[in-house]
Amino acid sequence: MAIQELSQKKWVIPPLNVNLQKEISDALHISPLLSQLLINRGLTDVNSAKTFLDSTLSQLSDPMLLPDIVKSSERIIDALSKGEKITVYGDYDVDGISSTALMVQCLEALSGLYWNQKSEIDYYIPDRLDEGYGLSVEAIEMLSERGTKVIITVDCGANSFEEAKSAREKGIDLIITDHHEPGDNSSGSGEEAMLQNSLSCGCDDAFGLINPKLTTSNYPFRDLAGVGVAFMLAWALGQIASTRAGTASQDCPVGQKEADPSGKPQNRKVAVEFKDFLMDAIGLAALGTLADVVPLKQENRILAKYGLSSLQNSKNHGVNALKEIAGLKDKTILSSHVGFNLGPRINAAGRVGDAKKGVELLTVKCENKAKEIAEYLESENKRRQKIQSDILKSARKKILDDVDIDSEMSIIISDDSWHQGVVGIVASRLASEFYRPVIIIATDGEVGSGSARSVPGFNLYNALAKCQEYFTDRKILITFGGHAQAAGLSILKKDISEFKEIFNTVSIELMDGEDFTPTLNIDLEVKLSSLSSALLKEMKCLFPHGEGNPVPVFATRNVKAVGQVRRFGVNGKHLGFYVRQGYISFKTVGFGMGDKIEDLKQNNGNCSIAYVLRPPYRKEANGMYSNNMTYKEEIELELKDIST
Repeated sequence: MAIQELSQKKWVIPPLNVNLQKEISDALHISPLLSQLLINRGLTDVNSAKTFLDSTLSQLSDPMLLPDIVKSSERIIDALSKGEKITVYGDYDVDGISSTALMVQCLEALSGLYWNQKSEIDYYIPDRLDEGYGLSVEAIEMLSERGTKVIITVDCGANSFEEAKSAREKGIDLIITDHHEPGDNSSGSGEEAMLQNSLSCGCDDAFGLINPKLTTSNYPFRDLAGVGVAFMLAWALGQIASTRAGTASQDCPVGQKEADPSGKPQNRKVAVEFKDFLMDAIGLAALGTLADVVPLKQENRILAKYGLSSLQNSKNHGVNALKEIAGLKDKTILSSHVGFNLGPRINAAGRVGDAKKGVELLTVKCENKAKEIAEYLESENKRRQKIQSDILKSARKKILDDVDIDSEMSIIISDDSWHQGVVGIVASRLASEFYRPVIIIATDGEVGSGSARSVPGFNLYNALAKCQEYFTDRKILITFGGHAQAAGLSILKKDISEFKEIFNTVSIELMDGEDFTPTLNIDLEVKLSSLSSALLKEMKCLFPHGEGNPVPVFATRNVKAVGQVRRFGVNGKHLGFYVRQGYISFKTVGFGMGDKIEDLKQNNGNCSIAYVLRPPYRKEANGMYSNNMTYKEEIELELKDIST
């Protein structure tokens, strides 16, 4: 199979539900087209569609429904009031960094508000290369020696059994806040946070376990990011501290008059100053939620929606310095900006440098210092990009030289020179490019650390577990963990070749060639005459976009590329032209599709296109075409695929 053939995609278009379209459209006074987009996102009744479109803060559930949150909050407030040292223990990715910053600022705000900054508040982020993900016994011993009495984990700890025992033995109260699936910890962890299938947790030595995925949880929404759980703990702390102090003077920002069975918050109150903190901190919640690619539905959608607005108007010096250096100053902040501009800069520190710099940026109180740290992160991100580019180039060469794409269902490659902190990004890029499960292993001495990325329909975690079953006398993998689409592993260098053979065998067993046909999910097939600036405006109701709520993709068949079809950008990488159907034309751009120009020319410009709508970047004169054509320059089409 030639590599070029891998770009051919199978378009998947869901069936229309005209009756349900009309029901939702009539009830909510929206267009049938928008109704169908909601249906495609699993909103198949009027109430769920209305809730999705409204997405107000009042829809957040009562944080007190989370397991152990009341007793954990009481213990934290005791520590604050007594001046005990509290350490927030986070992860080195954006979710962990934003969670750590949010919790540190929460504790500082409460301490200053009620106890005049009496408490000592610290944070700890493990080194990705030296320590790996999550809690460690060594770190707990070090924190104990430094006088820590309470450790609050954020975005980690769900499976820290030995570490919880160590903390208890050291006299430390360990409060775990996490969103990962609790399990038995039998398979260890790789680069990714370990997600197990079991829904029980044996961290009995921890003081508190705050995790919506526990079987003991009454919290209605399971899919919060780590920073979402941290935000809920901050809210609960504000309520309890206010009640203790007897100084509540403001409704909590998302409170209801009284609780109801659906989990709506009671009319608990927080101080006015703490409400202001929460409304600014929701921006950090959006950062971690969007960067961690959790499903943007229900409460995650609410946190992202209001958090993006908070980022837009943030009082946080670090956020503002980051926006400025990313070229987003005074711009409307979208979810894509978090994914492509803000998140990578925060992540860069944890991948190739010091992740603590990310927390420092988001908690710094000096504007000049914030700019200094943002500049450091910018340089680290550029360094990460260079390392990533070099590894990607090296990995592609290995694939072309050593991998038989025609016969092998998966790609597993390794190298001594690759940076462990970046291989996950490279694996993701290559999985998308070659549409195969990809495992990239960075070897160092006798051991390799790998990151795996999959394609829809292939469960990586199950495949790795099945590989272990082939061996009764030993483990082919030292550790592994993850979920269906992303995983991490460690392996002895001498076992990589054997593992590659076994994994490919398992891949063949679990899937057939049909599953490795790239697909493009289309929302609706429409005529060009159905598109308008009014539709683009109405579709803003779907913001913000992300996992589970992608930007709508439309398809139009039997159109014609007219006028000058041209390549633009560096080395003619991109494609630009006008597309016509009947008397309607739109300006169209295909990023990374410059090589499609010959196909269009050979087919006399006739094609079918898949695309998303966007506002025009630049309007051009209409004099290129005859006067009997109608041009709709209010919108442009950004191509996702072309079929000729």
